[in-house]
Amino acid sequence: PRQITGGAGGKKGKGAKDTSIEQQVLQSNPILEAFGNARTIRNDNSSRFGKYINIAFTDRGQLLRASIDTYLLEKVRLIHQTPGERNFHVFYQFLEAATDDERMELLLNDYTVEDFNLTNQSDTYDRRDNVLDVDMHDEMIEAMEIMSFGADTPGQLMRLVVAVLFAGNMTFSTQRSAVYGDTAVLNETEASLAVAQLLGVSFDNLAASLTSKVIFARGDMIHKGLDVGQAEKASEALIKSIYGAAFDLIAEKINNSITGAVGGRPKPGAGRRGQAGADEPLNIVPPGGASIGVLDIFGFETFEINAFEQLCINYTNETLQQQFNKFVFKLEQQEYEREGILWKFIPFPDNQDVLDLIDKPRTGILQILDEQCIVDWGTDKKFSLSLYSTCDQISNRFHVSAAQRV
Repeated sequence: PRQITGGAGGKKGKGAKDTSIEQQVLQSNPILEAFGNARTIRNDNSSRFGKYINIAFTDRGQLLRASIDTYLLEKVRLIHQTPGERNFHVFYQFLEAATDDERMELLLNDYTVEDFNLTNQSDTYDRRDNVLDVDMHDEMIEAMEIMSFGADTPGQLMRLVVAVLFAGNMTFSTQRSAVYGDTAVLNETEASLAVAQLLGVSFDNLAASLTSKVIFARGDMIHKGLDVGQAEKASEALIKSIYGAAFDLIAEKINNSITGAVGGRPKPGAGRRGQAGADEPLNIVPPGGASIGVLDIFGFETFEINAFEQLCINYTNETLQQQFNKFVFKLEQQEYEREGILWKFIPFPDNQDVLDLIDKPRTGILQILDEQCIVDWGTDKKFSLSLYSTCDQISNRFHVSAAQRV
């Protein structure tokens, strides 16, 4: 039987030291796809994150090392899925493949995908491409062993996955307090108790973190209660933070295996961002060698309801378009003019005004958002009003109808 929780992590197979760097790069796919891919309307295995793959070769053309940087994980999918789409694959894979012992240890008992708010809202549970979730789970666990994730890591990751599922089932109610007025209270349900146990925290500490916030003012620490709406947003933020941290850990583990590897053996300490010298092997090509970098990222997206992720994704694409325009049109044509080459100017749409609307200092959407996040009194409504008063005046690209204004 399968066993991953605190065990050896799947089938007995080769470790990273016995596997070529080429195979290790390929083995990263089942892991990243489990945590970063999902069924969408158009594609049953759609990548919901961007990645940049950098591959270095020796002077003989042998693959020497590789690295993977990830971007823009679509964490909003954790909370909302449109009809006909699923959440990330890993939830369905583990719920389908978990053994009785794993279910008991992780408090799942008889829970199925239909019992969790994070997986049942779209009423879509299977894949149309005839790929079985249980098979994909086995491939993921085997890949984690090949990538030298360690004996305990797969079980720890599944613990976080289940904690996220239960967190989506937590509920809040309103309680009147003489000090704080109407404030939210985390209901002591099977879901909230499971989250606390799986995360290794007390129920009281979990409840306090989701139903209150701390304000530092003139050296004093002030506790302020949240209402139910704010507590629900805090719970959603916790879900996204846990899952995002797990995804970052996976990327780090993969890079530990494939970064700076020679003959399949990872260089100790390689792949850890922020450490002195950790990125050095990624940027050094051996004498006579070469490297290839590939960026795989979302295209432009527009949905019936767009979220912050769509703004980031489309802003990224606008920036890439501007980069293309700059090097292919602007700089090339300026070079032709300097050299006196007869040249017929090629007109092209310049999207600099779009970028200014989003990222211009002081007046851009992202700058205004940062300001509202810093101040204690920032709210969605005040953010919207700031956009109306600022962006309406400076950009022809900003349009808000009277019905849309809050």
